[in-house]
Amino acid sequence: MQPVLRAAGLESHRAEEYAVHDETVIVVDVAGEAQEMWRSARAGLTDHYPVLALPSFLITDPDFRHPIAPGELITRAEALDVTTYLTQRPGSQMPGARDRDPEILGTGDEGYDLTGYDVAEFGDPEVLVIVPRPEPWAAFAYLDAYASLLGTRSELMTAAARGWGERYGAVPTVIGLACGFTVSRPPTELADAERLAAEHVAVAGLTAGTSIRAYARALMELRHWTLYDRP
Repeated sequence: MQPVLRAAGLESHRAEEYAVHDETVIVVDVAGEAQEMWRSARAGLTDHYPVLALPSFLITDPDFRHPIAPGELITRAEALDVTTYLTQRPGSQMPGARDRDPEILGTGDEGYDLTGYDVAEFGDPEVLVIVPRPEPWAAFAYLDAYASLLGTRSELMTAAARGWGERYGAVPTVIGLACGFTVSRPPTELADAERLAAEHVAVAGLTAGTSIRAYARALMELRHWTLYDRP
């Protein structure tokens, strides 16, 4: 554990190891500025990935851990066709979905508040979790987003996060009741942004705070995302 903490620049922080099925994660208590801890760990680690968690029980309480081992969950996520899955879900607003609703889609003129998409508004992360894989999206195989018991959406979140990383350079910074991402390549085409907005809402229904098409316009400006839903 100590070599990993030294590489992350967090050797002075209180930390503990937890078993997640047949793998071990390092859970570091947040002391000071959580995002600075994340940046330090992100810069220093090459074969692990750090992600902040709120609340901490998502990783420390066995009742909130996935019933499926991370490796198996990742294998299942790799086989999941996210676009098809989301398009076929009841109420989906994905292009080509049967249940698209003009009121939910909107015109794009409904407006949006860029300051309203900050994961920090949901509270201060309690721990930083270092998972034993370097792929950012793999963090969702260890932590259950939105505290949805029994990992009902974990396979989907792992697969979706992988696709968002490939398409937009999105990496998770916080996993919990709200999930935060940093984004290096926001969508530049409106049609692409509208598809992404529909994906976000299909995964976490309370994310947009406005119409799908207005949220799409926000996504073209944002360098960070906050996905939110209730368990």
